Amino acid sequence: MGPSRLRFIALVATLTIVASACFGGGGGGATRAKPGGGASHGNGPGCQFVAASTLTRKTPPRVDKTEYLIGATAQNTVCYDQITFIFDPGDAANLPPSVAPSVYPPSYTVQYKQPPFAPGLTASAESLSGVHAILEVTLTPASGTDMRKGTTQTYKGNLRLQLPTGIRHTLIVELLPTFPQPSPDPNASVMVWLIGVDSKRPFTTQSAIEPPRVSILIPN
Repeated sequence: MGPSRLRFIALVATLTIVASACFGGGGGGATRAKPGGGASHGNGPGCQFVAASTLTRKTPPRVDKTEYLIGATAQNTVCYDQITFIFDPGDAANLPPSVAPSVYPPSYTVQYKQPPFAPGLTASAESLSGVHAILEVTLTPASGTDMRKGTTQTYKGNLRLQLPTGIRHTLIVELLPTFPQPSPDPNASVMVWLIGVDSKRPFTTQSAIEPPRVSILIPN
């Protein structure tokens, strides 16, 4: 076999090795571990792009009419624990579009906080084993009771949400039924929920319309 033939075979071998390294062969693979844990898959769900922190998250006032809680859920997803509060817009649905286009959900403040959460109240989250940090979720103007025509309970769910099997960091989600103190202004109503977690973890929030809802996401 002549020198030219040997040089050609060596060149083909070199190119084959380079191609294998570039496209995931060998020990160097193209898949990177995702920050904050979770499985690493070549076409995974993008959990690493969930931007979260331990800082307070809040929205400015968006509606001035009470919206009524009709549902609250806790679920586990691939990327995070998700706690969602769903509302009937009530009179807010009649506001001009320039004020509340498609009806925003109530304003919210979500923050890590130490007890007490209300005067004379001891929350279940404070003494639950494994809870080492508590997120306080304040929603306003919001209520679970519609007082416009008599007294109608709009939120008929549990005061303490049932958590699904597989939820990662959330240990309890509870409504503070005695908070706040009665207000003379029916459109100044406030609802407060507590989320007890296994440690002070980063979180983020989302809000959406149709129906108005607010979600708290605690990444895995």
